[in-house]
Amino acid sequence: MSELTRPLVVVANRLPVSRGPSGWTPSSGGLVTAMRPVIEQVGGAWIGWDDDPDGVPQRVDGLACDLLPIDLSRAQVRGYYHGLSNRTLWPLFHDLVAQPVIERRWWHTYEEVNRRFADRVAQAAADSDTPPMVWVQDYHLTLLPAMIRGLVPDAPIGFFLHIPFPPPELFARLPWRDQVLQGMLAADSVGFHTPQYRDNFVRSVQRLFNGVTVLGDQLNLPDGRQMRAVAHPISIDAAEFAQLATSDDTESELAELRAQFKDRKVFLGVDRLDYTKGIRHRLQSIELLLERNPKLRREVAFVQIAVPSRDDVQEYRDLRTEVETEVGRINGRFTEPGHDVPVHYLYRGVPRESLAAYYRLADVMCVTPLKDGMNLVAKEFVTVQAAGDGAGVLLLSEFCGTSIEFGDDAVRTNPFDVESQSYLMESALELEEDDRRARVARMAEVVREGDVYNWVDQELAGIERGRSGL
Repeated sequence: MSELTRPLVVVANRLPVSRGPSGWTPSSGGLVTAMRPVIEQVGGAWIGWDDDPDGVPQRVDGLACDLLPIDLSRAQVRGYYHGLSNRTLWPLFHDLVAQPVIERRWWHTYEEVNRRFADRVAQAAADSDTPPMVWVQDYHLTLLPAMIRGLVPDAPIGFFLHIPFPPPELFARLPWRDQVLQGMLAADSVGFHTPQYRDNFVRSVQRLFNGVTVLGDQLNLPDGRQMRAVAHPISIDAAEFAQLATSDDTESELAELRAQFKDRKVFLGVDRLDYTKGIRHRLQSIELLLERNPKLRREVAFVQIAVPSRDDVQEYRDLRTEVETEVGRINGRFTEPGHDVPVHYLYRGVPRESLAAYYRLADVMCVTPLKDGMNLVAKEFVTVQAAGDGAGVLLLSEFCGTSIEFGDDAVRTNPFDVESQSYLMESALELEEDDRRARVARMAEVVREGDVYNWVDQELAGIERGRSGL
């Protein structure tokens, strides 16, 4: 664990808490889990947007930091979040999987909201005896490092991008490309999942700004300042998922699933319902597989868990309709009298024990996004499989960051080539069991060695090094 000597202020789009029937609790995400021991060591605050009408408490049990909410109007949410963040930056940074919408009023709102976050950081810094380390998260807040630098010049500042950074020729299409880069360059360290994303950022900087020199991870800027651009792949709490894999609740859920899918091989997909995840392409590959090999119609099942996402955005409502239409058509074509449907579609989130049970059930895990920064589902799957001595196969898109870490132990696929992907699905079922088990074990070891705690250590140490110019 990083040994910090100053308070830590984490800034993200959302606060790391959720309210359930029993009250407020820390969110279950990997970032929150990994930050807990660091925050307990040094204290600090977490700044984020709060859309709860009753507000959030200043402290929540299990999370030793102050919660500092940002209150946004409906118009600000439309422009900053639904607009510029998710209809402009999101598709652009995902290699134009969908067409970005360019709307200048969204940009002005995005600037306005980033400024509100910066003012909140300045307030938190004023309450601290020592300038805090400020760690900014993700594409919603690309302007924030520069704004903070102007308000709290002595604070070490880090920024981590949780999504891909596009090639320079795509990024250059953004009308506000200079402002975004200047915002990020004001950080002492900017982190990315992969060397490719980091290199895309560096090449974009060199293309758009004169006088920037690069020495390894270090960028020397024209104003004489130095900062770092680094590749630190995010991960999961491997120990926690390994323990979850064999818990009593998971074992109970697994027994029920095995009874439900008795004598059938199971393909599994677990995704947010997002157009970048390749769900429609995956369904088309399943359809081709069943069309080509009729005997598999009784022998395999495809389970797709689609977690609702941004269902107040028209593109996502349209995607839901398209996916559900595909599911209905495939089941209509291939369901045989007296037999179960080949595609089981769950439009909802599932409890963690249920998710672990599905991971253990799966014979082939289909992680086939069209573009993804990392994809933690793949890491969760291999960790749970290995903990349960499983031999499931990971079918993994070559266009997500995880494929770099897992290499040839995953069955790599080009999700745009739905026919080839259908053949890979079929061949995955034919791999020898010993080979499959060995692959899972090696991938799980990669996750254990680079878990989310290691990621946090790398990031925070990188901010310190960037600040000191080392």
